[in-house]
Amino acid sequence: MKRFGWRVGLAALLLWPLWAAPVLENGSFEADAYTVTPGTAAGNGKVITGWQYGGTAGLNPLRGSNAPYWDNGQLPHGKQLALIQGPGHLRTSFPAQAGRRYRLLYRENARVQRRGEQWPTARATLGGQEVVSPHEVTPVTGPDDFKVPFYRVVSAWHTAAADGPLELRIETVQQSPSTTLLLDDVRLEQE
Repeated sequence: MKRFGWRVGLAALLLWPLWAAPVLENGSFEADAYTVTPGTAAGNGKVITGWQYGGTAGLNPLRGSNAPYWDNGQLPHGKQLALIQGPGHLRTSFPAQAGRRYRLLYRENARVQRRGEQWPTARATLGGQEVVSPHEVTPVTGPDDFKVPFYRVVSAWHTAAADGPLELRIETVQQSPSTTLLLDDVRLEQE
């Protein structure tokens, strides 16, 4: 039995890409270095690498650690996060296989300052199907406290209907234009 162990290990290594979850481009939002305050994409070349956006979206902190939107919570991964202020969205796509099941994992938080009369309300979809229901996102802690981790979100499973690109969308659906959703460490799992 022992002498076949390396063969099983080699076979698993060779087959690994066939069942590995797709990797999202720039899921921790580290690819771009914004310099223009307050860190909106519109003011920094209109680009968030690997993502499209609607409404007001961007990155914090800016080069030099200036972070007008990120005012609480410990960054889950890397040195930057994405933000959506007011109603808006971030979306990307990944190669899916028909019949495979996927779920979304990410970290979220809300900006403490200037929330208006409500906190952000976030939801997420895969392939147009809601996998994270609309929910209010409150700050994980008070202003200028960066020790408490962001909330962890795990979506429902989604079965891809066909081979090809599958859209992932995280959006805010509240009415207030002054609330800010903070996002980081966006990943996928495949079953």
